[in-house]
Amino acid sequence: MDKQRRFEITASLIKTPEGRARYAASLTQPLRKRRDYQSVGRKAFYVEQLPDGALPIYDKDAQVTAYLVGEEGMNIVSVQKPKRITFDLFEIVANPEIPLTEVKAKRFDLLERSIDYGKAMIGAEEDRKVFATMEALAQDPTAPNATINVTGNMTANAIVDAWGQVTRNDIRVQNIFMNAIDYKDILKFDRDVLDPVMQGTMFKTAIVASMYGANIVVSRIVPEGSVYVCGEPEFFGRIPVRTDLTVISADDPKNRMVGFSMFEQLGIGLYNGLAMAKIDITRV
Repeated sequence: MDKQRRFEITASLIKTPEGRARYAASLTQPLRKRRDYQSVGRKAFYVEQLPDGALPIYDKDAQVTAYLVGEEGMNIVSVQKPKRITFDLFEIVANPEIPLTEVKAKRFDLLERSIDYGKAMIGAEEDRKVFATMEALAQDPTAPNATINVTGNMTANAIVDAWGQVTRNDIRVQNIFMNAIDYKDILKFDRDVLDPVMQGTMFKTAIVASMYGANIVVSRIVPEGSVYVCGEPEFFGRIPVRTDLTVISADDPKNRMVGFSMFEQLGIGLYNGLAMAKIDITRV
């Protein structure tokens, strides 16, 4: 088969999802630097799909400061006195574009790969905002639970102390978020303390182990040296979602670009500081 004929077949296949699937099945996988980012921030907060026309307005029962991602997702806003909170909704977007010539030149499904990469970018940005709200709580001198400082490696005693700060408020600890650099210290704990989960589950959910009945969640978005011990999502924070992750075509025929517009619209807020304690690790 000559080159022109191959190009014609490729062009016809990439026009439809079924054709791209057939085309991708015959190709090799690309050489990748690392696994795509797996979003974990929604494990910490209660996720609520907003009905059409509904506003993200909530009554605040806890008499503590709330921390919300502000308008357009640019900053963290603290709310102290009001008993009713309005969450600001904002968009997180990604706009991958691929030259049409590269679609034909690559030996893998470049279109599908670009969509996967765009989803990972949106998930990573969402997590940055989730952990920014946690850090805002930890940095507030009026936070109900004081930061626990550790010099050297992470210790089981530090986790137990943070655990106690949360559970003394009748809130069960459900998730412990940390960077992989800090998780390696936990791997040195006694096997009676650490309960590793199946490797396949780790890759799909980012939950790598459980300790005292809580999930240990590892993410590269969590800063090294910061460990967030969080209570049950319904008593901690909320993510109202107006529009879940949506992918629409955004081609640019004039410049021969195949593109996608990917976005989600949501709010992020932490309304109960009693449900989190932070461990700050200083390595020597």
